[in-house]
Amino acid sequence: MELRKGISLLKGSPNTLIVGRYVIDPGNPAERAAEILKAVGGRPTVLLTHHHADHLSAVPDGAEVYAPWGEEILVSNTRARLFFTHGFYVPDALYVGRDLAVAGLVRPGDRVENIEVVDLRGHTFGHVGYLVEGVLYAGDAIFGDMVLKRYGVPYLNDVDLFLASLDRIESLEPETLVMGHGPVAGSKKRVKELVEVNRSAVERSVKLVESMLPGEPTEIAVKVLKELDAERSWENVLLTSVIVRAVLTKLAAEGKAHPDEEGRWRIGNLR
Repeated sequence: MELRKGISLLKGSPNTLIVGRYVIDPGNPAERAAEILKAVGGRPTVLLTHHHADHLSAVPDGAEVYAPWGEEILVSNTRARLFFTHGFYVPDALYVGRDLAVAGLVRPGDRVENIEVVDLRGHTFGHVGYLVEGVLYAGDAIFGDMVLKRYGVPYLNDVDLFLASLDRIESLEPETLVMGHGPVAGSKKRVKELVEVNRSAVERSVKLVESMLPGEPTEIAVKVLKELDAERSWENVLLTSVIVRAVLTKLAAEGKAHPDEEGRWRIGNLR
């Protein structure tokens, strides 16, 4: 699917953006690499938004891989990637990927030819987006409606950074927004709608977690998923536990919650 001259989209979950020889988030499964090589017509240079396995499993053999600054060990090391994604090492996760050699790093503000690297942290601590000729590839800094409905809450490592990235996406006013998971948004109106839907989902998650105290993260995660009638597979419970910990971190910093001596989180300031 051509979005602009020289800019094409390989649909999937996640979507993959191809700009000349540059491939942004090859995605999965590994067999997708053949489709990428055919589209590029040579050895590609891969630009990753973040370290999650579903975004890098289809990196073609021999590709030159660039990782966001601060996430290079999670791109290069499969065990570290899976540990950090789930909170502990999960060898039989749905998406695993493989060890990758990292050729270099990208930082917000960098330019790779005509591609600008944009700060979109929050989903992960080093997450970036890529802006080229009015097309913003935002990775997992924003999600489509169906993804939010299925999983209940947006996966994130930092609540405030995720919300700030939503604001940044809106302020960039892209003509076309490509998400990792969801249909392409082709108007500023639709981009604004998606930003609001994601913001509401995050704010609802914070309120839900706070309302379910006292509790421990996994216990709260199950309650949240039940309340939202979202998928309660063992892996989504683990991933939601990571989100719960991010929310508890925010609440603790604001003096609204603290862990007690038994490891359960309660409302109020520890002091």
